[in-house]
Amino acid sequence: MNQTPFRRPMAARFLRPIALSALLLGGMAGVALAQSYPDRPIRLIVPFGPGGGTDLLARVVAEKAGEILGRSVVVENRAGGGATVGIIALTQARPDGYTLAVCPPICATAPSLYTPAPFDPATAFAPVTALADLPLVLVAQRGLGVKSVAELLAKARSMPQGLNYASPGAGSSNHLAAEAMRRATGLEMTNIPYRSGAAALTDIVSGRVDIYFDTVASALPQIRSGTVVALGVTGPARATQLPEVPTMSEAGLPGLETSPRALLVAPAGTPEPILARLNAAFVEALQDAATARRLVEIGTEPAGGAAAEASARLAEETARLGQLIRENRITTD
Repeated sequence: MNQTPFRRPMAARFLRPIALSALLLGGMAGVALAQSYPDRPIRLIVPFGPGGGTDLLARVVAEKAGEILGRSVVVENRAGGGATVGIIALTQARPDGYTLAVCPPICATAPSLYTPAPFDPATAFAPVTALADLPLVLVAQRGLGVKSVAELLAKARSMPQGLNYASPGAGSSNHLAAEAMRRATGLEMTNIPYRSGAAALTDIVSGRVDIYFDTVASALPQIRSGTVVALGVTGPARATQLPEVPTMSEAGLPGLETSPRALLVAPAGTPEPILARLNAAFVEALQDAATARRLVEIGTEPAGGAAAEASARLAEETARLGQLIRENRITTD
């Protein structure tokens, strides 16, 4: 009976230094890991084909981040499955910091679009930072003869068959922006799906489709050449490269203020010291004046910020876009 009070303090006396040593060793291991990382090239998956806005964004940032990290950041295009192929490849990679991905809106919308969901955004990723906003611009084919959102709406209401709009896949940011516009206006609008954004833009230029929400990065050359008409941009502010084009809110359609945001993610389980190293390097790259200027030139808006902010944005988009998909009964069928 008298031994019990004695044993507990003795045990605690032995355990305290053991626990302290474990914490110290763990901390030292984390520091060593961060100092030795990376010791080989890093793979950056882009879940789209080469040449698009997301691909250009990835290549510009990867070049500078590689310089900062002292190792190449190699872009790998893994298109297919509405961008799910590349993201699934990321979730199946070893969580060692040597495989990253640019996470488009499909990272948030997949649970609402697919049954079963190919991944759970709440548990599949370790967000690193936000790379950039990719504002969308509503473009119209020249044959419609409209120069503003107001003129487009008036024209649409006079068309018995209503408008048709291009989209590069169900649940894509382009598709969801058009659906949000349809809900806001009550217009009859028919979705014309395409296999790629490039194909959709080609048919807008040729006049086969009426309107398309394209990324500024993709549509900018056609807008500048006058082969399509820019009517409004999504997002809370005008696009830097299109200062003369109003926001959708300014054009009379509030509720379309959010632009797609490209996040940089690693597989869940990636060690925190590595995530911190990656965050520091990519944020520094985004803050580099020459890199930021190149990103603006291709039609993106550099972001950055802490990993926690990227996680919060992913959670917000999962809830908001999921609700839009469910309410409009959007499916991939």
